[in-house]
Amino acid sequence: MNKKLILTSFVALGFACPAMAEPTNTSSTFPDASQNQYMQEDTTYTGAATSTNMAGVYQNNATVYANAKYHNVTYALAAGKYLPANSETPIDCDQNGYFCAGDDNGVNYSSSAQGLTQCPTGYGNSGTGAAANTDCYRTCTNNDVAHSTGTVNGGYYYGDNNQCEPTDCVNGWHVKSGTPDLMTLISTSEQIGAGFKANNPNAPAFNTSTYTLTQNGEFVVDYGNNGMVHGYGICSTQNGSKGTMSNGTYPDITTFDSLTDEWQQEGARYCYCNLDSYTPNGGSAIASSGVWVFINESSSSFDCATYCANTCENIFYYPNTDNADTLALRAALVGSIEPSPSTCEANTINISWDGATSTAVNANNAGTVTYGGNIRTPQSAIHVPGKVFDGWEFSTTAPQNPVTE
Repeated sequence: MNKKLILTSFVALGFACPAMAEPTNTSSTFPDASQNQYMQEDTTYTGAATSTNMAGVYQNNATVYANAKYHNVTYALAAGKYLPANSETPIDCDQNGYFCAGDDNGVNYSSSAQGLTQCPTGYGNSGTGAAANTDCYRTCTNNDVAHSTGTVNGGYYYGDNNQCEPTDCVNGWHVKSGTPDLMTLISTSEQIGAGFKANNPNAPAFNTSTYTLTQNGEFVVDYGNNGMVHGYGICSTQNGSKGTMSNGTYPDITTFDSLTDEWQQEGARYCYCNLDSYTPNGGSAIASSGVWVFINESSSSFDCATYCANTCENIFYYPNTDNADTLALRAALVGSIEPSPSTCEANTINISWDGATSTAVNANNAGTVTYGGNIRTPQSAIHVPGKVFDGWEFSTTAPQNPVTE
């Protein structure tokens, strides 16, 4: 009984053993190593076990070695990217004090990071995505911003690029806001309002009283907390072209540094737009010096004068549009305005001259003075009968008995 039970158990075990696996792929052609062709994973090469294919080995129980062959993977690096140590995935340049110039020829896997370059001496800081040595900067000091006091923000970038901004200025000076990155603000902002005044004063206008638009061709787009852009549209006799769009831009678009509105002239049917200022929310207007960008051609000067300013406003009024033409024109207009840091600007002080007429004050432009600048006195003092004029002295209180004519 015991032997029968044992035999039965072995038979049961035999049926429980798994079958030997077979490779998934089959090939009747053995690879030619001289052509850098090698046996691949999980493959049956039919009838290929010959001495020719197995390095001349054919003896019984002899051993032939199948040596694994590898080649390096090349990782192309875009500017602002590097390959970390022991990694197969390039990432954004995120090491402070380094920049990543990129490498079109590619780099290989390594136990050390590939594509990182240390910033120049004295410029030991860099932000994420730094792609050149000009993205390296040093900490700002009060010496970097004239007349500044307290904390100075920003950075002084390699290549003599001063982006330092004051938080406060010494007595007699105030912080003047710089021009922000308008492309970033405009591309991410939702407008809350807009207005325009046509070049033709008899053509329709929109929200002119809301935004105090008084000049022909004037337009404004209000982004609420992100401020407001202001500019003009004009109709010119200067022919313009946008060329062919490439990578979301018009590389051959017609631009001018200056143009004159000629809407009343025959042939002034070419509409150009320009941004001349940006006003931060709750702040004062910051003048800009963008170029005039060709927008479109109308059938007549009358049509241009009717619609040009409105067209300029629409380019900025729809920041989330997916219209490639609108986005390209906006990029051309905003791209011509370089962002600039805040500075310390001298205060303007009004002078109330006792014993002088407004005519005498205006004759010498003596009504105001720029702190640290020249003081100009009136052209003449009022004659007081029986008295000789000695001169003026400054005071913080108004005269008790002002001298008048």
